[in-house]
Amino acid sequence: MKSKSEFKVLIVYPNLAMMLVPLIAIGLFTSIFKKEGYKVDLFDSTHYLSKENSSPQNRVKFLQARNFDEKEDLRVNIKTDLLGDFRKKTTDYKPDFIIFSIVEDAFLQSLELLRKIQDLEIPHLIGGIFPTAAPEFCMQFSLIRALGIGEGERTVVEAAEAVRQGRFFDGVRGVWYKDNRGVVRKNSPGPLVNIDLIHPDFSLFDEARFYRPMGGKIFKTIPVETYRGCPFNCTYCNSPMQKNFSKNHGLGNFLRRKSLSSLRTELSELINKFKPEFFYFVDDSFLARPSKEICDFYGMYEEFSLPFWFNTRPENCTKENLKKMKESGCYRISFGIECGNEQYRVKILKRNVSNEQLIEKFKIIEESKIAFSVNLIIGFPGETRELIMDTVELVRSINGFDTLTVSMFTPYHGTVLRGVAVKNGWLEEKAITKHTTSQSMLDMPKPYVSKEDLDGLMRVIPLYCYFPKSEWEAIRRVERDGEEGKQILNRYAAIYKEKFLKQAQDEAKECIVEGQGGCRTNPKDAFRMSPARLTTEEIEMLTPKEV
Repeated sequence: MKSKSEFKVLIVYPNLAMMLVPLIAIGLFTSIFKKEGYKVDLFDSTHYLSKENSSPQNRVKFLQARNFDEKEDLRVNIKTDLLGDFRKKTTDYKPDFIIFSIVEDAFLQSLELLRKIQDLEIPHLIGGIFPTAAPEFCMQFSLIRALGIGEGERTVVEAAEAVRQGRFFDGVRGVWYKDNRGVVRKNSPGPLVNIDLIHPDFSLFDEARFYRPMGGKIFKTIPVETYRGCPFNCTYCNSPMQKNFSKNHGLGNFLRRKSLSSLRTELSELINKFKPEFFYFVDDSFLARPSKEICDFYGMYEEFSLPFWFNTRPENCTKENLKKMKESGCYRISFGIECGNEQYRVKILKRNVSNEQLIEKFKIIEESKIAFSVNLIIGFPGETRELIMDTVELVRSINGFDTLTVSMFTPYHGTVLRGVAVKNGWLEEKAITKHTTSQSMLDMPKPYVSKEDLDGLMRVIPLYCYFPKSEWEAIRRVERDGEEGKQILNRYAAIYKEKFLKQAQDEAKECIVEGQGGCRTNPKDAFRMSPARLTTEEIEMLTPKEV
């Protein structure tokens, strides 16, 4: 049996091409293995070319982000031989144990990597949100011998010790594994961790992994987790799955927030070690916390003064907390509204907020002078073109946003709406997702939007939101692609980039017509009430049986 100091762990991060900002889990596992005395190294697939455009590349193509150059701006050395390099890394490093941290979009890549080293017979553990959401599905693949279910901080150490001591994973909390006969053994998950106790170590990542574009500038960016979990129950998101997983296994409340003293220590450590220019708070909804805690954050963060980004809901914003965020260094915020039709948003997505409330909240947000983006989703189960244009109408009633982020509905395992899509025969039960800007995976009959219709809409949503309605007929021709569509798109895209998107978020927007476009709206035409487009039968069809 090797000593801990001789035992080698290889952390593998299968990732979509150019999906920037290092994963918190990798930093946590690195920190844990180092403290436990193991040797540890990393293989990261982020900078390898993929067969299709990555999500960041698509964001630029679809007018949702400003252009950037991977080599010049981000210092990235693009690589091509993913499988060959992984094989070489493995044979050179000779790990005793390999752990993968994955999301569903990277699952097929993980299988390719496992297949490339299958003959080496190195014990492995596949963990992350996808194995937690769909362990039975994952264990059907012969290449997979062991899964990590639930939180991984304790599990990875217990699993490494089991391998080091030459025993099976029997009794290792949070591990499902196949024994010598191929029988799946299922250990119960371990208790929830105290997120105050472990701070991430990103030292195994290449230096170029820290650079990312934000609002037209490039920053050396470090991710930070201030709380884990989400208090909301959106049906398109897999965060509620984690909350339910914890409840169903008797583990307690999955939602936990770091103490400010622990957060202050972590930020200090990150600044001293990595010299970041920007903090990227990865919480599901940063402002969904007690107001006193938000106030305490302002006072604590003043000593750091680094610009930062976070994601939150418009409903959680007030004049007071936005003012304080601005004073603390908030550079940019992302807000999800997802759908502009109130009936669909409330009944199907479980987002209980009206258009009137959203429009009023965005007035406050605009007044804060903090740059912000608005996140939308198209292609929901049972969505029609009329419902998508309701989303456009709501966006046109919002002042001051800098960019729009439009994602294709992605039916992740563990989400309520995946079950709805499968129930209605619009999605194969064994389908595996790609990423949020790839083609829709749903095959829906008319009157619901088709894959091809959604491809066309993805190209033009920002244009519909910006240009006056007198231009919509021409913009619609872009949806059909073809040579004419490309020429029209190039013309409108050039105007949009020059007058609205600009080179950076702090440049003033220009409107084509007074009272039209995303940068300024006519209050009299604001989309404060949306029509009820769903019948009682459709609502029932789009609601899971268990609800």
